[in-house]
Amino acid sequence: MSTAPSPAPGTTRRALAAVYAAGAGSAVGTQMTTLALPWLVLESTGSAPRAGLVFAVSVLPMAVLGFAGGEVIQRYGARRTMVVIDFAQFVAIGSIPALAALGLLSFPLLLTIVAVIGVLGVPYFAAQRDLATELAGPDPKALMRANSVLEGCFNIAALAGPAIAGVLIATLGADKVLLFDAVTSAVSGLLLWWFVPRTRRTEPAMPAPQERQTPDHSGILAGVRALLRDDFLRRVMVTTISFGFLMRVLMLALPLLAFARFAGDARVGGLLLSGFGAGAIAGAAVSYLIGSRLSPTMVFGLAAFQLVLPWWVLLFDVPVPVLVAALAVSGAALPLSNAPFFSILATRFAADIRAKVIQAVMTISNIAGPLGFLAGGMAIGRFGVTTTLLVLAALSTLAAVNLVVALRHFDPVAPTSPQPEPEPEPAAAAAR
Repeated sequence: MSTAPSPAPGTTRRALAAVYAAGAGSAVGTQMTTLALPWLVLESTGSAPRAGLVFAVSVLPMAVLGFAGGEVIQRYGARRTMVVIDFAQFVAIGSIPALAALGLLSFPLLLTIVAVIGVLGVPYFAAQRDLATELAGPDPKALMRANSVLEGCFNIAALAGPAIAGVLIATLGADKVLLFDAVTSAVSGLLLWWFVPRTRRTEPAMPAPQERQTPDHSGILAGVRALLRDDFLRRVMVTTISFGFLMRVLMLALPLLAFARFAGDARVGGLLLSGFGAGAIAGAAVSYLIGSRLSPTMVFGLAAFQLVLPWWVLLFDVPVPVLVAALAVSGAALPLSNAPFFSILATRFAADIRAKVIQAVMTISNIAGPLGFLAGGMAIGRFGVTTTLLVLAALSTLAAVNLVVALRHFDPVAPTSPQPEPEPEPAAAAAR
């Protein structure tokens, strides 16, 4: 196994900055492609069902292959995984406008390329969290700040990416927007390759047979098993899955609320969604500022109630600014809950299983999401938007209570691993 020395503090700061910059650029490009791909299909075929099929194919790999992502990260390391994916996505995304310009882009070929892009994206975000954890170190507060920055990058991209894409599609065309995303992937890969050093943890050598994982840490479901064995996280995951499900119901209900209560005014629907997104950006900044002052568990518990209590305001016939303000407060709680949660995960598991645990959490949440959209649509259609919001607020409050009860029994543990004891290493390596 490699015994590369630990990076110097200055190198670590530059490496973390590279992870942030790469994550921000990649996230903006991905959000732009989310709009540009179906738009390209609509321009070329005029078929809304085909555009929907493209979107479905892009997100299906996470639901089908999500648990396998942790296996990839564990085998090849977070840094290597991200660099390879970035360069592969540069080729895959860039091939779409190139083939279209040559008149060779059939719809089945487009679906195949989109599926490849979706598969490449499966381990990417868990690898990003794992790499930030390796660079930030074991301090929970430092990890919370690092995760806060990543949350901010994603939320800014979610708000700005589609808006930028809309302007560029109108002026340059959807295919040029895809080229922009391809370039951001290449730049992301270069940043990570150049500024993030190879270390023993991020670039593990293939272990000898007697050093390989125990069966408990092997297999694509190892992360799920680790979560189920942890009494604290098993209860927390009930809340995490509930929020992943209920958040999708809320996102579906907001435009329908605007339609039903404000005479079909689409501008109100846009304001409600934008208020939530703007709040998430502000919450990431607040999370970073308080990350060194408050414990992750305290922030996690407070953020759970901050997320759900404003949803009760949606039940009342109040002016639009009040609704927007309530949703902004709720949106700010997202990074305030995600950042400490990922920090807790990172400090609770050893490096040989951490990536699989993070990937398992993301996959389970993503599986719950589509079910939320489906159940929300059925509930609103049968009971109306106000009744659905009432049930939503009640269930989310119960989920928050469950989380706080779990946090009261939080037991900090040192990351443990059932692996055999390693052979003694030279002093320079052991000092890592």
